[in-house]
Amino acid sequence: MLRLPIVPQKPEIHDRDEIESIPFDLPLRYMSDFSVLGLWVSDCEAAVRVLKERFFVAVSPDHAEIMVDGAPGVLDAVETLRSAGIESGVSDIVDGLYQG
Repeated sequence: MLRLPIVPQKPEIHDRDEIESIPFDLPLRYMSDFSVLGLWVSDCEAAVRVLKERFFVAVSPDHAEIMVDGAPGVLDAVETLRSAGIESGVSDIVDGLYQG
């Protein structure tokens, strides 16, 4: 099972402070080869409502994430959102983050 954070459309996160609400652990030391796969959506609230009808979605006050079964599940989630009129896609949500 994959856990994908659900994030606003096409985010580019460059700073550790920007990722505090996203549920993943950063390694102690890393360079820009570190990445986090996320599901970006045009409307987070609507996406969570639609996805909850077909998938397990964990929601807390500061974030949401979907559980999918591998690549086919990711594609199914994106298609489900697009069918509901919600723009979506999958991308690395940590772009060029560096901590030394």
